[in-house]
Amino acid sequence: MENTIKKHIVLKILLALLPALIFWQNYAWMTLNSYLGIAFLIIWALMIWSVYQFTEKNHIIERFFRLTEISFFLLPLSAIVFSFVLGSKAVSSTTNGFEQAGAALGTAIGGTFVVVLSFIIGLAGGVIMHLITNKYEKKAESSGIKQVETLSNKHGIILSLVAIILLAIIMGSVSSAQHSANVAKEKEELSNSLQQGGTNQANTANTEQTKTETKKVTLEITKKGFNAADYMSGSYQDQITMSLKFTNTTDKEIRGVEGAITFYDIFDNKISATKVSYDKSIPANGSKVWESGTDYNQFMDEDIKLKNTELKDLKYKWEVSTIIYADGSKETF
Repeated sequence: MENTIKKHIVLKILLALLPALIFWQNYAWMTLNSYLGIAFLIIWALMIWSVYQFTEKNHIIERFFRLTEISFFLLPLSAIVFSFVLGSKAVSSTTNGFEQAGAALGTAIGGTFVVVLSFIIGLAGGVIMHLITNKYEKKAESSGIKQVETLSNKHGIILSLVAIILLAIIMGSVSSAQHSANVAKEKEELSNSLQQGGTNQANTANTEQTKTETKKVTLEITKKGFNAADYMSGSYQDQITMSLKFTNTTDKEIRGVEGAITFYDIFDNKISATKVSYDKSIPANGSKVWESGTDYNQFMDEDIKLKNTELKDLKYKWEVSTIIYADGSKETF
């Protein structure tokens, strides 16, 4: 028997690639491509183990084709799991209701496409492999060779399937835990980098000192309000108003600065972002206050949230993109 096992060992190793590849695709969908390299080697080894004690060629081929048949029929279920997991991760990575709705819609559309495609491929592949498998099953029975009843021979199919599903659950859980840890870390880093609106004078001074070390032009929101449209005065659009204090921390006069402010709520969830272009002079080591306004749309969730969030609860991040100095020099970041 040992010689017969060695005789077919190459066939077992090579033919095991067929079900291993399809099961590997199932695993990849279930876990969003977590640890694919090691997972493929484990799945391939499982396929080889399930037929390792077989001594007759038709039995070997029948077992591998049966495993391939099951792996094809499993594809639609794996695609459904893929859509659910991808949607959950996409939504958990967003920072506001608008982005969450977009992520949910996008993954729903993409997930539906993957499920439909996998259903067609899985059904067609499964039926074809079922017909081929039955053919080799009859050949194996007609050969008259009885296989030794070992654990792998008798229960190799069900044990391999259970092992792959458990592998996907374990690896998927590890990946999910890492993703959650990364999201929490990113939120913590973001929270540490945000400036809080409505801080007291001492806190503002400390914040300004920290920002001076890292930015050449700092920004502070000193006041926030709202102006309703006044057609008599020529104002036809509601506006969210803010007093923006620019501080030049360099020894050169600035002619203009451009950047972006990203607003966050008290929970560090992103509200919106807006581009800022200030084309007035800012003296060296001095400050200028700009009374600015941004249009308000009552049908936009971001605008509503920004309007309703009080300055003391509003957090923001200021990022400079361009500085133009009075001497004509320019810096971009």
